[in-house]
Amino acid sequence: MTTSNKSVKKNSNPRPHIGNAFEVSLCTEVNQACPNCGNPLFISKSGKRWRNYEIAHIYPLNPTAQEINLLKGEKRLSIDPNHEDNLIPLCFPCHNIYDNPKTVAGYRDLVKKKENIIRLRVQQNVFSQYHLEIEISKIIESLCKDDAQFDESPLNEAKRVDDKLDTTITPFAKRKIKNDVTSFYLFVRDRFADLERSEPGKAVLIAHQVKTFYLKQKTLSTNQQEIFENVVSWIKSKHSSSSETAAEVIAAFYVQNCELFE
Repeated sequence: MTTSNKSVKKNSNPRPHIGNAFEVSLCTEVNQACPNCGNPLFISKSGKRWRNYEIAHIYPLNPTAQEINLLKGEKRLSIDPNHEDNLIPLCFPCHNIYDNPKTVAGYRDLVKKKENIIRLRVQQNVFSQYHLEIEISKIIESLCKDDAQFDESPLNEAKRVDDKLDTTITPFAKRKIKNDVTSFYLFVRDRFADLERSEPGKAVLIAHQVKTFYLKQKTLSTNQQEIFENVVSWIKSKHSSSSETAAEVIAAFYVQNCELFE
């Protein structure tokens, strides 16, 4: 009996020690809210902050025979159950629901959520690696001026966007890009022309930077919706004062200008 117990302990995976920095990063990835119910991971009580979560293993740390059979053939985000890709903070009730009993539907749902988190993590690293000249903020600021005047582009200009976008981009996003091209393309083009005259080569450099970032995105995904959203987020991240709307206008300009979806 004693030998049997030792064997069980020897073959089981130890629960990892998770340092404070690692735990904070896992909580930050889900914006300090339980990814299953949205409740906060920290609560305030009696003037103190208390944790309202546990770090859950998406694929069980030490699966039972029943769980091994249940999840056979299912995607695993890491062979190592203690790897960060297999860890996610859940509030106490959601962790209990997730584990008791484990279901294929619940497992797949949490895998999908963690995959989205991993994609965002990868993109944050990409954002930091790809530079965008500060001068693009001048174009963004010009779009937001109260006295800005916009001349609409000919309809045939916007129609060319249809040839560049495929079915992976939503109809809403496609319409938004076409509307931005129609409404703002000429204005943005003229502002870049002004920039090029005042600082020769600068507008061309920015166009190359956008193109290079796009080519990197193509290596990570073939989904145009995802790529476009990442380009918008990248532009916005480089110049935090810019609104998402202005960043979308700049991205739409580069769709029409062939730096994106050439």
